Amino acid sequence: MAAPAAGIQSSGKLGAVDTCPVANQTAPTQTVYLPNITKTLGGPTGWVTPFIVQNTGTIGTTLEVSFYKFSDGSCVARRTVSVLAPGTSFADVPNNDSDLPGDAQFSVVVKSFGSTIVSVVNEQAGTGARAEALSYNGISSGATTVSLPNIVRRFFGFHTPFRPFAGGASVQVVRTIAPGQSQFVEPNVESVLIDGTQYAVTVTATQPVAVVVNTHNDDASVEKPVAYATDGIAAGAESIYGPYAAKNANDAGFAGTTSTIVVQNLGSAAATPTIAFRQLGGGTLTTFTGPSVASAAAWVFDPRYQNGVAGGTLCGAGASPGCFADGEYSFSVSASGANLTAAVNVISPSTAMGYIALAQASQKFFLPNVTRTLGGTTGWTTPILLQSVTARSASVEWRRFSDGQLMVTQNLSFALGSAVRVDPRTVPGLTDDTQYAVTITGTDGTVAAIVSELNFLGGDGAMAYEGFAAP
Repeated sequence: MAAPAAGIQSSGKLGAVDTCPVANQTAPTQTVYLPNITKTLGGPTGWVTPFIVQNTGTIGTTLEVSFYKFSDGSCVARRTVSVLAPGTSFADVPNNDSDLPGDAQFSVVVKSFGSTIVSVVNEQAGTGARAEALSYNGISSGATTVSLPNIVRRFFGFHTPFRPFAGGASVQVVRTIAPGQSQFVEPNVESVLIDGTQYAVTVTATQPVAVVVNTHNDDASVEKPVAYATDGIAAGAESIYGPYAAKNANDAGFAGTTSTIVVQNLGSAAATPTIAFRQLGGGTLTTFTGPSVASAAAWVFDPRYQNGVAGGTLCGAGASPGCFADGEYSFSVSASGANLTAAVNVISPSTAMGYIALAQASQKFFLPNVTRTLGGTTGWTTPILLQSVTARSASVEWRRFSDGQLMVTQNLSFALGSAVRVDPRTVPGLTDDTQYAVTITGTDGTVAAIVSELNFLGGDGAMAYEGFAAP
């Protein structure tokens, strides 16, 4: 079964006939868009997308959650969630929702009345060796220009549901989308795209849109199907941060994990980015200077090869000129005066996950969904990768989903510019088979954070999402 394709959602006012209860007419404090939500899509073991919403404000808030069908844009369900306390999270599992039809795909709009919110979506399908998992962040505002650094068509088995990396003429794919609705683009069926090709994509629209990208290698003939998801990018920065990258590493039990990093230039002029790696826990920097990257184009860095040039001289396990040693790292990418973004593809022989490098370091980050052995000892555990930007210490607050209770306040110290892994299984005071909302505060400076979501039940038990900087 193929994963649900990449979705583009209009963030305008809904134009389809509304068959749901009347919506709250008060102006919301914040609105979050979830372009791709599914219930048993493809059958009983098909795609389901639990989503989690966290209150990032200082007062309680009320949520209004509206589900709109992909097929015709009609509203099929609207619910109210009352009194979500500050720092706490609410979760919805569409497979458990009797008011939603099965084998269906939705765009969802979450409005918050009282406080700011963030949201993360987990996309899951299959069982055993054919299980797949992806994760993406809800989008709080649309944009008329959205960048997608890594789109592929039958590229080493991967495709993502359109200017080639290697240069050449740009191509266009056009969709007309009603306000509030979503449509997908499947590269494998677009005649203007070429097999075996990697693209950097810019989505432009006359009205604001939100985009999520699902990249998958899961045809029926694939023995170990894998998939991962990332958000489209509305803004980059001169310096961006990646709390996790790997070269032939053992990522929490997944051996042979490697991260390719796709850096896209969002600026109007060419840029020459520098990428700097530091081992998890600290160590000296290893830096590489990339080629000149034209506006809207991208540069791919593959750590398995000398100077990151895929297909060139293969690096050994240890450090050598143009190569760093096998292991786990954090990184940053920068170019003076430039506007950069990057997609990070973290892939092992049996798993895949992806995230977007963070364009904003912050003193405070929110992580809506962090779990410890959820579903049993081999169930979902979600280590945090916490990167220092200017901070040397941070506090981590763990609030239990079930009642919003603050269970643990953890104090961490780390070397300036380094990154650490925080595994919920090793944090005293947390309990197994439990779900938490987490708030991280840099006590003396700024940090960046992502969450890697892992299970050990077989199949592609890996996904990741970016932490949310404080509004």
